[in-house]
Amino acid sequence: MKLYLALGDSITAGYGVASPFSFPTIYANFLSRYQPDLRLLNLGVNGLTTSGLLNQLKTNRRLRESVTQACLITITIGSNDLLRLIGNLNQPIKTFHLPIIQETMTRTLMQIGHEIRLLNPRATIKVATLYNPLPAGPYVRYSAQVQGIIDHANALICKWANHHGFVVVNLDREFKGKESLFIGQDYAHPSAAGYQMIAKAFARY
Repeated sequence: MKLYLALGDSITAGYGVASPFSFPTIYANFLSRYQPDLRLLNLGVNGLTTSGLLNQLKTNRRLRESVTQACLITITIGSNDLLRLIGNLNQPIKTFHLPIIQETMTRTLMQIGHEIRLLNPRATIKVATLYNPLPAGPYVRYSAQVQGIIDHANALICKWANHHGFVVVNLDREFKGKESLFIGQDYAHPSAAGYQMIAKAFARY
């Protein structure tokens, strides 16, 4: 039996859709055509931050054992770190917090990579970049400013992935220009079509 372990935030958890329509389930179903003995364990948590994931990796025995056993791990993380900048979109974005958040995120991502590779130096690990949902909704006026913040965060994610030998899945490119199709009714999380697209992206990279 081979284990596919899905780690991360609400994107991994499949917020807004039933579990059969989450991207890890769709991706696992695709992989099982070629690996019938593959088993999915989705440990995604709504609202999870990079520090929350690091804490899980250090303290959650079940998660640590699963990391050790996995042949494939997918990770979506980082969006909730950046949400601390926004708070309320009717108020200015708190850019004065940005350097601290970016520095903390960089350090925490590196620790996450170190923990995972200590537990499992061989697994294929795929990490997603962050996407900008704002062009699809009522806060489009903030989109350009938020895009700059996301671009910087994605540069951190790519550097982290390259350092630890992870595969980068560029979700920002997949969403760009197609937000109205791929973003759900809350103007933040993917729609059912968006989760399907994410699964295809993880399969393709």
